[in-house]
Amino acid sequence: MFVIATRGPDQPNLAALPFVALKGAVESGEFPGEPPVVFLMQEATYLADRKTDLREIKAVGLPSIGEVVEFLEGEGLEVIVCAPCAAPRGISEADLVEYARMGGAADLATSAKAHSVTLTF
Repeated sequence: MFVIATRGPDQPNLAALPFVALKGAVESGEFPGEPPVVFLMQEATYLADRKTDLREIKAVGLPSIGEVVEFLEGEGLEVIVCAPCAAPRGISEADLVEYARMGGAADLATSAKAHSVTLTF
């Protein structure tokens, strides 16, 4: 499953949902052979910044993003950060967590095409 996230730490309930949905999809077994991929845009780019503590960001009644990401890393999680969105927010490639990389519109299109389902949050 491919998930596009646009909400960041300032909206924890909405920021957590893409990750929780992706975890549920992986656990369902409905997407064999499709690695979990998240494309972070706009305020969601902060979720891949090393300075952001994902264990502190959670939706009411759900686990923290950090806990969910830990699970997804074991499933081959790939996080692509929109470079044009990250740059004006002061986030560079060097600032990213180890499982993330910068990308752009071509990565967005390629990932959407490679997966059977795309969700946007």
